[in-house]
Amino acid sequence: MSEKNSETIIYFKHGLGNLIMMTPAIKALASMDSFGCVDICMSSTWEDSRRPAFDDFLNHFEIVNKVINYPKQELSLKYKTWFYTGHSEYFDALDIFKRNCPIEFGAPNWRENGLIHEVFYYMNAAYAMGYKGSIPSQSVPVSGDIKLEKNSLYKIGLCNGTYSYKMKTAKQWNYFQELSDLLHSIYNAEIIKLGYADELNDVRGDIDYVGKLSFTETAKVIQQLDLLITTDTALMHVGDALGIPMIVIFGGTLISKNGALSQNATHVKLGLPCQPCQRTQHFYNCDHYDCINKLTVDYIIEAVRRKLNVFN
Repeated sequence: MSEKNSETIIYFKHGLGNLIMMTPAIKALASMDSFGCVDICMSSTWEDSRRPAFDDFLNHFEIVNKVINYPKQELSLKYKTWFYTGHSEYFDALDIFKRNCPIEFGAPNWRENGLIHEVFYYMNAAYAMGYKGSIPSQSVPVSGDIKLEKNSLYKIGLCNGTYSYKMKTAKQWNYFQELSDLLHSIYNAEIIKLGYADELNDVRGDIDYVGKLSFTETAKVIQQLDLLITTDTALMHVGDALGIPMIVIFGGTLISKNGALSQNATHVKLGLPCQPCQRTQHFYNCDHYDCINKLTVDYIIEAVRRKLNVFN
């Protein structure tokens, strides 16, 4: 990130996956900027466990000129283009963006507009701001010199992430250990564990990168995988942006909003009548979560066989 003099500023405060899905709109706005880059405004009080990953991402994203941490840093009114969306979380600077943005964004109703993927939601905002080109690809910067040695026929990454504790029951899958054992026995695969904090603690794997890499270093590892098996989480969006073959395990969240767009991705879900329940009261207080708990390893192994085009 080399500082220039961008005329475009974008307000952001949400999840890592949301940031990746916003990258096409960020690239579109950068293409309209005289300097070909954008500034990002984030809250200086936003210091939860995700923040280092955001800083790492934005420091390596070539079209980001600088990050302004408001109110600790001054927010200049010099910009010609101000961008935010109704999906933004609130903090003081949002009022400044609303006063300077030429159009008003309403908060998206993902249940009502379930067919609108988040990438297209952001892009519709960029088109309303005057962008006229095609939709840019999603982007994830990679860094580091980690190289996975070719010690097995398949290198398969596993991820069972979720930021919010409230989402653990609704999104995380409980059968990764059984899956890891089957991938070893059926395919002699090398298992690479990915993610943050205590994710996959009880799962045996050949290489354990959980909590040991930066976000962009993790992306570097994902870039080298033969297959990524993941829940609906930020690293799923990394795999999607990089075009890596993926199997994505969905419970109650909206595939129409969050799902992978790459043709190399396969979504696996039970298809219960109550699915999806995201953006409803049931998402956080379901009394069974059958959509994720009854999605057994057999469903994933069948998807692996089809993805690898191997039927043993």
